[in-house]
Parts: sequence; C-alpha cells; structure tokens
Amino acid sequence: MDVDRFFEADATPAGKWESWKAQSKGKSTAALYQGGLDYFMKFYGIDSYDELLEIQMEASRRGATDPLSKYILVDMIKKCVNHRIVVDGVSGSHAKATKSAVQKFIQLCGFEDFIVKLPRGTTKKNSKGGSEILDPEQLNIVLGVTTELMHKALILTLRDSGLRLGDVLTFDIGTVSAGLNGGVEFFYLSKLTEKTNERAQSVIGFEALNALRDWVRFRVSRGEVLEEDTPLFIMARAKKGVKSKENYAENLALKTNQRLTRNSASNIVSRLFDKAGFDAVTAHGLRKVHSTYLGIGENRVPEPMIARMEGRDIGDSREAYKVYSPRILINAYERNYHSISLEKTETKQLKDQNKMLMKIVGILGKEGLMTPEMKAAFDGLVS
Repeated sequence: MDVDRFFEADATPAGKWESWKAQSKGKSTAALYQGGLDYFMKFYGIDSYDELLEIQMEASRRGATDPLSKYILVDMIKKCVNHRIVVDGVSGSHAKATKSAVQKFIQLCGFEDFIVKLPRGTTKKNSKGGSEILDPEQLNIVLGVTTELMHKALILTLRDSGLRLGDVLTFDIGTVSAGLNGGVEFFYLSKLTEKTNERAQSVIGFEALNALRDWVRFRVSRGEVLEEDTPLFIMARAKKGVKSKENYAENLALKTNQRLTRNSASNIVSRLFDKAGFDAVTAHGLRKVHSTYLGIGENRVPEPMIARMEGRDIGDSREAYKVYSPRILINAYERNYHSISLEKTETKQLKDQNKMLMKIVGILGKEGLMTPEMKAAFDGLVS
C-alpha cells in the first residue's frame, strides 16, 4: 500500500479526515461517523489519528509473516460494535456507524481495500443471526399497526421489488410514474444497484403500486408540486408543538426535497416489526420474502430469474449472458405473485375465475349466443 503520500505536507491522517468531513458538510453522515470514530478510539484508549493509522500499518507489516495479524483492526471493530449493542444498548444501525467510521478513516489513509464485513445479525440485539422472514399473513399484521401511507408504501415496495433498502430509497417520482399513471398491475423497473453495481430487472406488483398511488395522492393533496426528480420517500415529522395523534396526517410536516435516509428508513421498518411482535425481522427480511416465496409453488419463478430481479450475481456463468425481456419477467412474476400477496389464495383464485367468466361472457355476446337466462346465471357466478 502506498501510504507515503499521506505524510506529505498538509496530508496528515487528521487532515485527510477533516477534508472528508468538509466534503460531507451539511449531511448527517459526517457527524455520525465522527461520533463512531471518537467512540472507537476512546474504547481502546487510542490518543490520536496517527496512532490509529500506525496500528493498521503495523498489522499490515506483520501480515507478511503472520497472516492473522493483518485482521487485528477488523477484530477490534467487531468487538467494539458488539459492545455498543449488547452493553450500551444502542440501536444496531447506530452501532454500525462505528464500523463504517473506522473503515472510512483507514481507506482515506491509503488502505482502499480495507473492508470490514460484520457477521450476520451483529447489528440486531439478541439476534439469532440474520433477519427472519414473514409470511403474507404476518406482513398483514405489520401493516395493520400503522396508518402512515409512506410506511405502507415503503414496506410493500421492498417486498414486491426484492431490492435492497438503499436502492429503493433512491427512487424518485419519475422512477415509478409510468407505473402509477399507466393503470397497470405489474410495473417493470430496471436499475443499477448501489451495492454491487449489478443490473436489477425488477417488477413491482399491484399491492405496492396501489400503496404508492395512495402516498403520492396524499402528497399532492397537501399541495406538493411533484417533479420527476422529487424523492419518492421523504423525511416527515409531526409539526412543532403537535403531540396529539389526532389528525396526524394534517399535522405532518413533509420535507419534500429531503430524501429519507437509510438510518431513518431502517428504524421505521424495525419499529413497525417490533410493534407487531416480530422483533427478529429487519428490512432485509422483506428481500428474503421476495426471493423465498416467489421460488416456491407450482408457478415458482426460477432462481436465476429471481436473482436478476433482485440485482444479485448469478452464479451460473451461462445464465449471466441470458437476456430476459420485461414481458418474460412480468409474466413469470404475475403467475406466482399470489405467493407473496397479502390476499388470501382463495381470493386470488376467485378473481382469476371471475376474469375467465367475463371473457366467456364477452365471447358469447360478440357471437350473439348470450340469452337473458345465460347472462343472469353468469352474473350470479361472478358476483
């Protein structure tokens, strides 16, 4: 690693960190990372940025003869994060800022490939490891504990799309406007994922689209002028001085151009799960719902196709070159949408039956074969 250039004039570790903070001025990330870095250094009695960098440099040097030595700082980070959650009792997302802060600092000091991956479940207190998943009936319970339209729209969009939370939060009004205005039940969406830069060919079903329509209509009714680049999910707070839950929607202060942050969104989803009695579930659990339930049943979607929808790497090298058209993906998704839908299977089957009956009625009517008695019988079946 070339770290010599960071010891040039005005290029000390402290200078690098301050420069990064200046670039992030006005964002909550800089303050959050500073707090995380300060906590880490205090936890281990590290007095200066130079001393912290020296720990990594010494670990790198020793790693040439003792491979385990190069991970000493990684182990220190994991222990510190775990202490913050288990002993201090802070939220997982807040504790994770410690990991992100130290990682960012070391990267700024020239170790650009310094990446720390926390074990699954680390950021969830008392977690059994990773996020559990919900079945459709349990998800109905979660949606029943909130009346806020944005919360419902966010949860259903995560479940329907199978995308990561960070990717869904990048949505603007224009990202889904064609799906909201086109009267469609299934909307195809193509985007590059932020984490892996893989192309996700996602599909959003009618339950998420309906929730998004309700959320957008609410914002318009509040007097917002929504442009194509207006964030879809935004920061919202009760107006200052308003504590009552009565008329909450009318007393909501919407920050139109302030995109909902990942920490805020993660906390929103976690609080809803906790309130509904599913405290072992995180936002990532909704991605698991998508991949798990779409892949089961008679009309299951093939795993490579699900991976393409979610923007995951496809293990089979032959699949990586296969092209799925939007229509192929929508058809496959639609056939098994009932597996993740909040509707009862019986309700879905009844709707499909009614659609078929209406087609038959239309055909018979065009051919002049529909008698009044037949029409009355069909109307009774459809109702």
